[in-house]
Amino acid sequence: MFIAMSGISASGKNTVMQKLIERRPNAKVLLRSSCTTRPPRESDGDFQTYLYLTKEEFERGIAEGRFIEYELVHDNYYGTVKAAFEEVIAHPENEYIRDIDVKGTENIKKYLAGKAKVVTIFLDAPDDVLAERLRARGESPEKIALRLSRGGLERSYKDKYDLVIENIDLNTTLQIINDFIDKRRGSK
Repeated sequence: MFIAMSGISASGKNTVMQKLIERRPNAKVLLRSSCTTRPPRESDGDFQTYLYLTKEEFERGIAEGRFIEYELVHDNYYGTVKAAFEEVIAHPENEYIRDIDVKGTENIKKYLAGKAKVVTIFLDAPDDVLAERLRARGESPEKIALRLSRGGLERSYKDKYDLVIENIDLNTTLQIINDFIDKRRGSK
């Protein structure tokens, strides 16, 4: 099973993914699947889920067709590598989870159609909550405005997701997601 986690900047995607991995015995981050040209954040800590590439390396990967999807967001490339999804297809007993951009989620669903079960989850929160989380990360007011400016575009994709959650309380969010995944895992 592949779990695509999308949402607005600072909606809690990485925190939710970390907690799901701690709570669900078969949950794993899909490693070697996402690349970016953004620098690592201090807040990434040990939970570094990206392969960090230079712009030139990333563009070479685009030219060589190595990505299922990619996008330029806030002057940085983000993309999903095709090769990593062979693991998802080969091991359906596991729950592979990744933070995927809203546009990329559709491409991944198409790529995995008929090959693996896919669950899509969208996290959101009110803009004032998102702004406060970004401030707590040490983001500048300009960076906060830039990151939140994409919220309208991202929210316009919400109806394409299997589950949409306003992530205010982490424990409530995790319980809803756990229950939803359990139901999806049981369905054919």
